[in-house]
Amino acid sequence: MFDNDDRSGDSKPKATDAESLFLDLPEEDYTAPEPAAEPASTRARTAEDELLDAVDLPISADDQAEIERRGKMKWYVIHANTGHENKVKRNIEMAVKSNHMEEYFGEVLVATQDVTEMKNGKRSTVKRKYFPSYILVEMFMDKESQHFINSIPGVTRFIGGTLLKPEPISREEVDRILGRISTPDEARTTVDIPYDVGDSVQVMDGPFTEWIGVINEINHDKGKLKVMISIFGSETPVELDFLQVKPV
Repeated sequence: MFDNDDRSGDSKPKATDAESLFLDLPEEDYTAPEPAAEPASTRARTAEDELLDAVDLPISADDQAEIERRGKMKWYVIHANTGHENKVKRNIEMAVKSNHMEEYFGEVLVATQDVTEMKNGKRSTVKRKYFPSYILVEMFMDKESQHFINSIPGVTRFIGGTLLKPEPISREEVDRILGRISTPDEARTTVDIPYDVGDSVQVMDGPFTEWIGVINEINHDKGKLKVMISIFGSETPVELDFLQVKPV
């Protein structure tokens, strides 16, 4: 009934030649292929992509026009009534806007610095003008803009050059002033110490309290005094904060 080749021991089907190729490969030798890179248009954008876009971003026409406009301007110094620098600055800015003179002017600055001083025995910080009576104006100079500035209340004259032809300040001077203005407050704070070398002072704090000495050196940047105090008959320099002493 049965063919001699159909035996119960051979019931397992034979592999084809193609199948045998895969069955003979050890599992550890097979490495799945890496997935194809996702197209840039579909993958999530990274911070690096945003940075590259920012670097490659072309300058807009408006920004380019502003750069060219400011490039034609120079910095001039004008003299104002003492104590009215900020008021004159506001007068200039308001006059520029109300007369539609924006094309002629850039920044208007009153240079100030932070100064630490002693009031009623306490340290306080105030803003103080380091160019009193002067205002810096970024502008395109011609007869019209010159007359415009001279006509503003509180302005007395341009500094530098002649009455008919004011001269701008140098680029180096502008960089020095602007750099000082933009420096963080902590870096440009100075101390207004109400003493002079040779003044006698009494120590009010520390191990030398109530001792009297003479100021030999003043460090305004650090707010420190070097006071010569007689210790065991010998003049000894002692460094003190200016708040640690009082005048004798």
